[in-house]
Amino acid sequence: MKLKHIEPCKECPWRKCAPAGWLGGNDPYTYADMVQFNTASNCHMHPKGEPVFCAGSLAVLNNSCTAARYPEGAEEAAEAVGTREDCFQWVKDFYEHHSGGKPYVHAMSRAIAAKERGE
Repeated sequence: MKLKHIEPCKECPWRKCAPAGWLGGNDPYTYADMVQFNTASNCHMHPKGEPVFCAGSLAVLNNSCTAARYPEGAEEAAEAVGTREDCFQWVKDFYEHHSGGKPYVHAMSRAIAAKERGE
């Protein structure tokens, strides 16, 4: 992946002003879990084209003092983007915004609960 923009797109779902629930039909966990596991997502403006780092997801990683480990080059890209006041500080804030106020549940906790339910 490469870094094409150091500022999040105007419509970036990681920005605090993004319309709630506007995720292109994806579940909020799809995005939240990636960042929770130190992964920068692909920019939503380049879904079928070349892989381009999402500056918003990189900013949230930085805002929450989380190292951007994946994919290759994410750590350098995150450093170039820096922290941003207009992006969420925590994954939980992003998730609550896009899920109608539901609390974020870590993927490991969801997996344990599913196993206990026999799923």
